[in-house]
Amino acid sequence: MLADEATTSSLPHGSAPTEPTAQAPVQPGSSQSEVRHKDRWETPVARSSDLGIQGEPRPGETPIGGSYSGEERTDGKSLHESPPAWPGLEREPPRIALYEDSHHPPLVVSIAETRLPQLLDAITTRVYELAKEQGGRLPYPVLRELVDNLVHASFEGVVVTILDRGNTVRVSDRGPGIRDKEAVLQPGFTSADAAAKQYIRGVGSGFSVIRETLGSLDGALEIEDNLGRGTVVTVRVALPPEKTLASRAVPTYNLPERQLKTLLLTVELAPVGPTRIAEELGVATSTAYRDLVALEHEGFVSSRASGHRVVTDAGLAYLDEVL
Repeated sequence: MLADEATTSSLPHGSAPTEPTAQAPVQPGSSQSEVRHKDRWETPVARSSDLGIQGEPRPGETPIGGSYSGEERTDGKSLHESPPAWPGLEREPPRIALYEDSHHPPLVVSIAETRLPQLLDAITTRVYELAKEQGGRLPYPVLRELVDNLVHASFEGVVVTILDRGNTVRVSDRGPGIRDKEAVLQPGFTSADAAAKQYIRGVGSGFSVIRETLGSLDGALEIEDNLGRGTVVTVRVALPPEKTLASRAVPTYNLPERQLKTLLLTVELAPVGPTRIAEELGVATSTAYRDLVALEHEGFVSSRASGHRVVTDAGLAYLDEVL
């Protein structure tokens, strides 16, 4: 008797054999009651809106990276698990150094994200925000191209420095470096391998896009060797003109002592009339009246409808100059 026949004959009379139930593989770390569903697996592309931050979108941005639409995972991994952490980032996360002035140490911010492509968006958005808060004018797409380039360096020793009120950003790494710094500025020259192209375009367009964009803003792009190994890339735009305060009134002559005292009393007692000024200075009301008229002629006081005087901005500026 064959095994199948033995199984069939052991069934109660009139019962039909049942198909064996396939046991779905259990997701690692899950309970026995949780069953992994067969589904499609896609690598999410993080954007600034996903982080709850309003930043400039990349014009014409399309998701670049591992999309397994229509294919089922066959490597035994969970179909819904997040992309793995990039090696080494937990030990040495990228850092941002914000220099608000040259007299104090920088504010240092570490980026905790370790997965790609979320890491690219997290670095770019944070740098853009910090630079913008300082008054920086560097466009978001320029910063994104800089950060995308860090894939070539495997994110080794990444430091992003923000200078000049947010108008200079310097990105340094300790990757393999860039030997031909002229060729890298031309479209089509790239060292991106298949792994890098999961997260970036990898067609050699990054630095040429940066240079053309900065050229329209009267900016500059510099590529240098880092100390020991790696690369330092600096982008900058011209600093906006600083706002200047209105020029202060310069006195054309010195007021007589009594008129200077009258002006000081007007500041203290305003609005004030000639009678009160005369009492304070111990002079005739007519004399105090003539002094107030003289001060009004110089633009140091102004008269209200009631006849009382108040000091003007020009009068305050004069006092600042002579006292």
